[in-house]
Amino acid sequence: MIISYKEFRPSEPLQPYVENYWYQVFDGGSMEESPEQVCLPLGMSQIIVHIRQQESHAFFNADWQPLPHAFFVGIYKDAVTWKTKGYSVCFGINLKPESLAQLFNVPAAAIFNDYTDVNNFRNPGIDEMADRMYGQEDPVALIGIAETCLLKRVKAMQNTKHYLQHAAEIIRREKGNISIESLCRNLYVSERQLQRSFRDSLGTSPKTYTRIIRFRNAYRHLRQAEEKKIAWASLSFDYGYADQAHFIRDFKEFSGVSPSLMIDKSGPFYQLSTAMYA
Repeated sequence: MIISYKEFRPSEPLQPYVENYWYQVFDGGSMEESPEQVCLPLGMSQIIVHIRQQESHAFFNADWQPLPHAFFVGIYKDAVTWKTKGYSVCFGINLKPESLAQLFNVPAAAIFNDYTDVNNFRNPGIDEMADRMYGQEDPVALIGIAETCLLKRVKAMQNTKHYLQHAAEIIRREKGNISIESLCRNLYVSERQLQRSFRDSLGTSPKTYTRIIRFRNAYRHLRQAEEKKIAWASLSFDYGYADQAHFIRDFKEFSGVSPSLMIDKSGPFYQLSTAMYA
């Protein structure tokens, strides 16, 4: 089976809300099962559409569970293993997690470390977008459909910012290397307020979110690096870990493997492509 994966940058008006779009094709025989794919916890919410409405499964609760044809994904703190069958096409919209509620009135907290069929929220805009995507295998056309829907949502939004949004933006800008105390000082809110806001809106604590974002940036570094050029102690320090043991422990918690295994570019980890955006 041949597997290809590409990422695409959103248009400028959508960049405050959308991280990127991704497009993945599995080119196999009708009964051929794909190698297992691993989706890492990278601090994003997602909308994922199986364009050919193909049979796909994710491993949950010690069993392979069927995936919906179009579904919302919340912030994950665990790696998720999934697979598909035959010739299949997947299209994803990686959202900044606070954008899920802003754009679609879908509370990310309700699907933290989980996913749900888009039909469960009875959102006509999402249903229409998914219906237009089914059967459309041109990534440029898929991005056009997504952008039309998302831009319409942005225009309908109220232009006010909650301190949670500012907090999430700061955490991403600092690559997770910021203390909760500093974050609260920057935002003039108490730690208790910030904790409650994150839990209610995103389903997790600000501390866990900073750890996920720090992992994401360290992961990107490793996927771009050559093993012989990595100074592990320096890398640990640069990304805000107390020491190398702390870095390895966090990395294993979020990815399930040691950092050294991430250098192998042939692995099944398919998000955050090391290539330039298409």
